[in-house]
Amino acid sequence: MSPAPVSSCASPEVNVRESTILLVEDETSIREGLRDALEAEGYRVIEAPDGVKGLHAGLTEDPDLILLDLMLPGMDGFDVLQRLRADGVETPVLCLTARGLEQDRVKGLELGADDYIVKPFGLRELLARVDARLRAWDRERGLTSKDMLHFGTVSADFVARRVVRDGVDLRLSPQEFDLLRFFATHEGKALSRTELLAGVWGAEVDAVSRVVDNGVMALRKKLGGEHFASVRGVGYRFDRSPTKRGRDGDPDS
Repeated sequence: MSPAPVSSCASPEVNVRESTILLVEDETSIREGLRDALEAEGYRVIEAPDGVKGLHAGLTEDPDLILLDLMLPGMDGFDVLQRLRADGVETPVLCLTARGLEQDRVKGLELGADDYIVKPFGLRELLARVDARLRAWDRERGLTSKDMLHFGTVSADFVARRVVRDGVDLRLSPQEFDLLRFFATHEGKALSRTELLAGVWGAEVDAVSRVVDNGVMALRKKLGGEHFASVRGVGYRFDRSPTKRGRDGDPDS
C-alpha cells in the first residue's frame, strides 16, 4: 500500500513557522514529495532514508517533530521510536504507516508515538496534523508562538525585544535576548559552549568561551538562576520547570 501522490493535493492554510522536521522514510518518491511540500510550508526538513540514519538524526539534530515511517529497512520504526524514548527524546513523533492492524497502531502509541496517519493519506490532512502537533509542542514548552516564551514569572516577546519579570520590564542586551531565545528553542538539551557561541554569536570554535559564561550569568541574575543549569563536562541547559527534570550541575557555578 502506498500513499496518494502528494503533488496532487492542495496545501491547507496553516501557520508557517521556522520549525525543523525530521522525515524518516525509505521510499524515495514519497520522501522527496513530502520534503518539497513541507519546505513549501516554511519548514526546515532533515531527511533520513532508513531507521539507523533516522535514529542518529533524532538523537543529534534536535528536530521539533519527527515523521516516522514504521516499515523501514534495517531498523524498523518501532525500534527507532523505542530507542528515541529510551534515550529521553521527548520530540513529538507522527508515525506514517501502511499497516491497518489495530495492534500495530496501539503498539506505536504505547512506545511513545504522539499520533499516526495511515497510508494512503492526503497531503492536506498530513500538513494539518503536523501543524497541530507543533502547536501542542510549542504550548508544552511554553512557546505560545515562535516569538513568545513564558516561564515562572517571566514573559518574553522576541519580536518586541521585551522581557518582563514580576510585572517589571527588564533590560537585556541584544546578545542576551538571542541567548534566551536559543535556549528556549533547545529546552532540556545540554548545550556546549561551542554550540552556544555558534548559535548566538556566530563565533568559531576557537572563540573565547567566557562570553557564553558571562551571558548565562546575566540571564541567571535577571531571569532566575534555577532555569539555567550547568551541565558538568558539557555546558548549560535551560528548563522552564527545573524541578520536573532535575539538574546535572549547580546553576550558580
